[in-house]
Amino acid sequence: MLEKIDKYLKGLEKEAIPQLSVNCVIFGFHEKTLHVIVNKISFDGTTMILLPGGFVNQNEDLTEAVERIVRESTGLEKMMFKQFAVFGDASRSFASDFADKKLTAGKGKKVLEWVSKRFISICYLALVDFSKIELKPSQFLETAQWMSIDKSKCLAMDHSDILKSARESLIKELPYSPIASNLLPSKFTLPHLHALVEAIVGRPIDRPNFRRKILKSEMIVKIGKDDSGTRRPADLYTFKHGKKTSLIDEFKLGF
Repeated sequence: MLEKIDKYLKGLEKEAIPQLSVNCVIFGFHEKTLHVIVNKISFDGTTMILLPGGFVNQNEDLTEAVERIVRESTGLEKMMFKQFAVFGDASRSFASDFADKKLTAGKGKKVLEWVSKRFISICYLALVDFSKIELKPSQFLETAQWMSIDKSKCLAMDHSDILKSARESLIKELPYSPIASNLLPSKFTLPHLHALVEAIVGRPIDRPNFRRKILKSEMIVKIGKDDSGTRRPADLYTFKHGKKTSLIDEFKLGF
């Protein structure tokens, strides 16, 4: 693994803007829980769990870098991203994550020197339909997989803080942006939508009040019944304005 990382770092020395990185928080919704995509790197007996990230090359636009980094670390392409924060404390580095590593010679020493540098990270978030995602990591990454946001403390460096900031951004924009429509399948039930909003805001929401507000808003349209085998089929809905659109003022949510 050290050889693969060393090869990757040699490429960065020639191509990347020094110590400028990108991190991406990619949210999905599954089994009433918000999840994010994470990467795993294992070497020297230790596994690090990270949000997808990488470095910006000297000759590429920032948006191109984000698309490339996500493609390389997850296999996903053609996604819509939004910048939500920049993390750049003077002490920001991976040094503490490698404090107990004896990487003092050869390729190990070079890796330790690199990760101990200060890194400034521009952070983006994206929303995807969990059921349609097939993850395919590349480079030296061991896996790309979904992780419940409840397990964020296992993330390396300050990535748990990045995730927290991304979720706060979701909560802030939930009343005005098509967040729910981009996290749900095209057809969904009211209980499914209710569970998603509860997962985003992180607290219970009165179900009858939620149903009344959503139906009154006319932002969703009934399109049939869920005939998946339940004794009492639930109504199926879709968003009136589809995906990847902004909600006009009359459709603002408040819970």
